[in-house]
Amino acid sequence: MKSALVFLRVVPLLLAAALAACTSPITNVAAGNPASRAIGPSGGAEAATEIAVGDRLRIAVFGDDKMSGEYNVGESGAITVPLAGPVSVAGRTPEDAAKAIASVLVTAGLFRDPKITVEILTLRPFYILGEVNRPGEYPYRPGLSLFAAVATAGGYTYRADSGSVFIRKATEKTERKFDINSDIAIMPGDVIRIPERYF
Repeated sequence: MKSALVFLRVVPLLLAAALAACTSPITNVAAGNPASRAIGPSGGAEAATEIAVGDRLRIAVFGDDKMSGEYNVGESGAITVPLAGPVSVAGRTPEDAAKAIASVLVTAGLFRDPKITVEILTLRPFYILGEVNRPGEYPYRPGLSLFAAVATAGGYTYRADSGSVFIRKATEKTERKFDINSDIAIMPGDVIRIPERYF
């Protein structure tokens, strides 16, 4: 009888521990610098023009329709150009990517002076979790702000702490906490978490 009572007391504790483990964040948390997320050309909006894994590009090689076309940026951060092989484009602007592709084509002996343009067709989506009415994945659009992202997800719930937010960049494993004194820029691939307000 005594062992049965002990068992009944231990089981709820084990369940509570398991649930806590499931709901605990999988990332580290660090303080965020609002200046790094400023709206405008000096802030996050400019970073959105950098190519990243998962983006879809349109590449035009003037005078060569076979090489021109649409390319997906793979997990390695590269695209594969016919007859020339992989070209690393992640972290580059479209202009820099065009120069890198041109260099590879010249090195491969395929062109002497290729004229190339690169356009980002589709940016990675952003994700918003926590205390919003419609959490989930949403298409990114250039110049997206936090307030616009929250509005896209149906606004804050009544439990939301609308004075702070956690954001994790696609290339990082650390969430950064921002105290919201003004609107901040959202970048492609960002994971936004709106925390619960504690009374």
